[in-house]
Amino acid sequence: MAVLTAAGALGAIFIEPAVGVAVYYLFAVLRPQWIWEWAIPVFQWSEIVAWSTIFATLWLLLTSPPGVAERPPLSAAHKAFFVFGAWICLTYVTSQDQDVAWFWFLEYLKLFIMFGVSALAVRTMRHIWWLYVASTAALIYIAYELNFLYFLEGRLDIYHNGYGGLDNNGAGLMLAMAVPLAINAWEAVTKWWRWLFIAGVPLLIHAVLMSYSRGAMLSLLVAVPVLIIRSRRRRQFAFVLVLMLSLVPSLAGREQRNRFLSIEGYETDGSANARFDSWNAAFAIAADYPLFGAGIRNSNLITYKYGADVQGRTIHSQYLQTMADSGYPALFFYLLALGCTWFAMARARRTLKKRDAPETKLAHSMLNGVEGALFVFCFGALFLSLEVFELPYVMALIGAQIAALTRAAAAAAAAESTARTAAPFPIAQRA
Repeated sequence: MAVLTAAGALGAIFIEPAVGVAVYYLFAVLRPQWIWEWAIPVFQWSEIVAWSTIFATLWLLLTSPPGVAERPPLSAAHKAFFVFGAWICLTYVTSQDQDVAWFWFLEYLKLFIMFGVSALAVRTMRHIWWLYVASTAALIYIAYELNFLYFLEGRLDIYHNGYGGLDNNGAGLMLAMAVPLAINAWEAVTKWWRWLFIAGVPLLIHAVLMSYSRGAMLSLLVAVPVLIIRSRRRRQFAFVLVLMLSLVPSLAGREQRNRFLSIEGYETDGSANARFDSWNAAFAIAADYPLFGAGIRNSNLITYKYGADVQGRTIHSQYLQTMADSGYPALFFYLLALGCTWFAMARARRTLKKRDAPETKLAHSMLNGVEGALFVFCFGALFLSLEVFELPYVMALIGAQIAALTRAAAAAAAAESTARTAAPFPIAQRA
């Protein structure tokens, strides 16, 4: 941890701010203070890297001559996330109980500040690849640790304790998002270590099963057609994926199978009915507080009053929680940001098909991985409240940066081609 922290802080200052971004998000996903709490002191490891990265990025922008620190222009996806962040900050001011909202406000603030800094610091496809690999490797390592504890000590830590401040549902969804990331990292790399990514897939799937999260299991299952469609080797990939899925019943115990199959009987399931009650409460709260909501995470204070089953019930839906906490505009801006990201990635994919640059394959594979991960998250977020969950913001950042770089490269290539092919008009000289 000391070496990684020093590498992130000093690398951001003396090499590239993108080094600090990669290490910061590695810490944000890995949550080292959680996984190694028995071995490392309680310390703000990521904060040191974050401040160094912020300083290095600002210094680079202010001191570099024109053309040295060029960055791709911000896309509509970037701007939509910034607007969403500004509205969230406004609803802290209007919160019914600012003491309750304060913790969540700080978490949101860290998300949006680092999202903005990263948009400025990550300027090349290589930088994006660092970020992609750091996130994917961290998630595979988490799955390895959870499987290690299960097979050697019989511990179901992810089910009983969740992971990194997330409950079992959030932790399960986080690891489900890693499956498309690992598969497409394997497709992007040609060297021998590419097989480390594909070897992580069974670990990830089994960790998702150990979470007993029906939402995470269902989200991963629904994403399978997307993964097959986006693969460059559809037949081979479909065969391997079907083979892996056929092993799932044997990997899953009876309790895990029964847990997933209980989705069918949602009408009599107490957990499902509690969700429905919290969703109805969210609509009722939004009807009474349509513009600014009850305040960041303040809806939990009044959900029981609006029909939830217990006092302090969280609204089990990312979208409805955002609506109840920060009003209809917040939900609109959030959906707009996600929609702009999907649109930007789709346009980048079309542009990449027309190019034959060395980085095209890498960019295409990363887009596929991010698209699959966001698909898993967006589906799972229907059933879970994960407002300050860092991983989807990292995915949105990667997708937006690839789109911005692809668009800038295409514009530069078009301008160069026009300048090369345009013949100068002869200047008539007078006799």
